[in-house]
Amino acid sequence: MLDAEVSKEVGGLFKKMNLTQAQAQELIDFHVKTSNDAFNQPFETWRRMQAEWQKEVRADPVLGRNLQGVTNTISRAIDVVSKNNPQLAEGFRTAMDFTGAGNNPHFIRMFYEMAQMITEGGHVSGKGPSPAGQTQKGDIPSAARAMYPNLP
Repeated sequence: MLDAEVSKEVGGLFKKMNLTQAQAQELIDFHVKTSNDAFNQPFETWRRMQAEWQKEVRADPVLGRNLQGVTNTISRAIDVVSKNNPQLAEGFRTAMDFTGAGNNPHFIRMFYEMAQMITEGGHVSGKGPSPAGQTQKGDIPSAARAMYPNLP
């Protein structure tokens, strides 16, 4: 829809060109369609870029196989850095969501590397004796193993 001032101006041009109402409407419809397409193009490009970045992150051999762990580590790092300023963490997360930069695989990889340096590790589960030399409880080592426990 054209605003009143533009409509008045373009109406004068159409009369000057001796266009019929149908011809004028066809030009207006064409203008509206091309204007909408041009207006929506940057948004569509941004949406496609976000989808491509997300696809790259899921396919990344380091990030993709443990995406939940990666995002948890990054989130902990943001909390550690902004521990005295919760508004900083909230503002940072909002900016990453709004701009889409938080979907960029390079950003995620870089931030994950930094986050690993400033956060504590997670839980390490015990899975029994190490195959590198520990024995099960109750096993009695041989005389040779008792004298030389570090030999293979």
